[in-house]
Order: sequence, then C-alpha cells, then structure tokens
Amino acid sequence: MNKESVPYRGLCTEFYELDKPNAPEDALQCYLYYAEGAQGKILEPMCGTGRFLVPLLEKGYSVIGFDYSPHMLNVCRKKCKDRGLSSALFEATFETFSSSEKYSLIFIPSGSFGHLITPEQITTALTFIADRLNSGGKFVFEVETLKSIREPQGVWRGRWVNKPDGSRIVMSVLSRFDTTSCIETGLFRYELWETNKISRVEVEDYHVRHYEPLEIERLLNQHGLKVIGKWQAEPHSRKEANDSDEVILYECVKSSRT
Repeated sequence: MNKESVPYRGLCTEFYELDKPNAPEDALQCYLYYAEGAQGKILEPMCGTGRFLVPLLEKGYSVIGFDYSPHMLNVCRKKCKDRGLSSALFEATFETFSSSEKYSLIFIPSGSFGHLITPEQITTALTFIADRLNSGGKFVFEVETLKSIREPQGVWRGRWVNKPDGSRIVMSVLSRFDTTSCIETGLFRYELWETNKISRVEVEDYHVRHYEPLEIERLLNQHGLKVIGKWQAEPHSRKEANDSDEVILYECVKSSRT
C-alpha cells in the first residue's frame, strides 16, 4: 500500500481533529474503567490522534499505541509533547507491529476495528491480540452492527469545520453498503476553502465492516477469545447489549484453550 492510499491523510486528519478533538466523556470513562482494572501495560492499536491514549497517559497509565496514518500519529505525538507526556507511538499495522510484549489491556474504541475488512486482516488482528494478552488480560473493543447502516445511501452529504485562521475544511461523502460483504464504503472528499477559493483537495475511500453479533462472536471464539461482557456503546454504559443495538462493546479474555 502506498502512502497515497493510506486513510486519514493531511486534510482528513485536520478535519477529524477539529471535529472530534476529545473523546466523548461516556466513552472515555468506559475505557478509564478498564485501564484502572489492568495490572500492567496497555496497548491501543489504531490509536489515531490519541483521543483516548493521551487522557490515559495523563492519568499515569502505561499505554503504547500504533497506527498506520503518519498524519494521525503526528497529531498524537504533538499532544503528548505539549503536555509533557512520554509516549511510545509506532507507525504500524497488526501485520508490522514488532513488539512481543504482553499486555494487560488491549482496546480499540470508536468502531475502528471495523476498518479491518478482509478475512486476512481480521485473522491477523485477532491472532495478534490473543497472542499479546497476558494471563488475565482483557481485549475490549466496539463493533458497528447492521443496525447502524447510514441512511440514505447513494446521496452526497457533508459538513464543514472552521480553522483558527478563518479558512474552513469542507467534507463531503457518498456512501454505499454492500449487502453481501456487509462492508460500507464511503467516498470522501476534503476541500480546503480559503477566501472563497478551494485551494486544496484530498479524496479517499473509507471502509467499515458491519457485523451481526453472532458473526463477530464466532470469529472471537475461533481465535481464542472468550466474550465475558457485551455492553451497550451508544451511550457507553454497563447495560447489557442486545441484537438491536447499533454499536456493541465486547469485553473478552483469552479462552482456556489458547
């Protein structure tokens, strides 16, 4: 994969950071709850701009993060530097992350797990996670179910964010959901508007795999991960999820056979 095909490039990252500078409070408290129960190092794959990683570091937790987008990681590193935090951040994927350390908590918030769309990517990720959890460690992550499909499909929609210098970034997206693969593809266009002129444009594909609960639970079991909790994630609570929820948070441990 070349750098031009990497998601979350420059304008996208700027838009994301201006649009979502902080983690939702209910979600942050949820992952702080799991961090408090962890007895060791914590790993956040697909950590992005550090909306969750940075607050955990500020609370004194030992958190390592990796992400494939150098643009996102640059934002995360700057946040850490500005706050005087020591960070271990790596530009990597599940295939390329080289550490063999074991972790007490591995977490993937905000539905990022759904960006793994091929069977090979999913198998690699779940195998990695099961191998890197220490005894008693937990894997906590969210998936978007088929109930969360965005409607209407095939219609352009969008919004903009204002930059401090008075310019704005306009985001437009056209989505299509494939009922066979259960993958939603968004064609995103980011435009930098300066003094009523478009000075820069970026386009990229954005893929999200949606799951039936039984499907993701079967995959977890196949890869040695046992579900011990299934919770509502919109908003995050300790209420048990059901199959009508749009987003489900899974709490897992290594099964005894791994």
